[in-house]
Amino acid sequence: MNSLIAVTLLCCSSQAQQLEAAEQSCQTAIERGTNFLYRQQADNGGFSLNTDPTLHDVWANSEANRSWHIATTSIAAMAWMAQPREATRDSRIGRVMDYLCNSPLVKRPDDWDTDNTWAYVYSLCALTRAANHEYIKSTKRSATVKRRAKLVMQELYKYQSPMGGWAYYADETKAVTPNWATSFQTAVAVIGLLEAKKLGWAVDEHRLQVAIDTLIHCRLPDGSYTYSVEIIPRVDVGTGIDNVKGGLSRIQSCNYALFLAKQMGYETPIGEKQIKEGLQHFFAQHHYLDIARGRPLPHEAFHYNSGYFYFFGHYYAGLLLGVLPVEDAKSFFPAYVDSVVKTQHDDGSMLDFFFSATGKEYGAAFGVAGLCHARDSIKR
Repeated sequence: MNSLIAVTLLCCSSQAQQLEAAEQSCQTAIERGTNFLYRQQADNGGFSLNTDPTLHDVWANSEANRSWHIATTSIAAMAWMAQPREATRDSRIGRVMDYLCNSPLVKRPDDWDTDNTWAYVYSLCALTRAANHEYIKSTKRSATVKRRAKLVMQELYKYQSPMGGWAYYADETKAVTPNWATSFQTAVAVIGLLEAKKLGWAVDEHRLQVAIDTLIHCRLPDGSYTYSVEIIPRVDVGTGIDNVKGGLSRIQSCNYALFLAKQMGYETPIGEKQIKEGLQHFFAQHHYLDIARGRPLPHEAFHYNSGYFYFFGHYYAGLLLGVLPVEDAKSFFPAYVDSVVKTQHDDGSMLDFFFSATGKEYGAAFGVAGLCHARDSIKR
């Protein structure tokens, strides 16, 4: 009996030490990543515009680059807003909001290219977070933020596909209203629209309900989500993308969107049980994301994983830790922290896919934001 008690105490002590070490590592990475983002912010409040152009001529379009620039700027603001208030940080958040609210709306880059939707979904998410931020409210920016969010939502609605969601290309038809839609960009749009509705802002309820139903339609029996919105969704066997191994990051973003919808009264199949299962998949099969991170070509890794899935998925996984019971969040926390911290460069940046000047910045922004939410999940 005494031996059993000793072993139990030893295990508890080891777990406590592991958690403490992860917390310290998390805090250090947040500080280093935040300082990197501070250095990258331009005088006008934005990030990475017209610095290093894309290496791929097919995307060398000014509006495509502006789309990623606005999205990256928005994610950086979200990373700062996820941290405790501090004068320097507040000032930088204010500058980002001024920049987002006063910049011309991003236009469609090309007949086949609707990357402008990335600017819309992430600026909407940043604007809704800012509307609740005490510094933004105290500096009388709230009305301006709301006006801009309304404009962004109107632009976003124009690109909702007949399939029910959103995507960033229109190759199939090159029509005014694209036909292609993806689960994961639809998830980000749903999150932004739900957060706007939560603030009491006017949202097109029909479009929101259709988008939520579309995400539910994309969910597969194994708990993953199809990449594209398909008429008849099915699990891919073998090396396909539409399964758990090819959808690790999609699972996190879509689960978060549908959980948030459920919390706001919509019927969805996502609760704590499904979130926990999705996170278990994420860490059990994480090597597929590790293999893809840093590869120069999209979808060249196993199960068509791309490098740019990495930090996208980790950000939403960090948010999901916050909706689990604290003990469950603690069980995932060390692995989560390690998976983000190990990617950080000496300058504080993080990179999962070299595409343009935005790469190190959106990586650091997603990484810092995810770490902040993960840290908060064990402090409740």
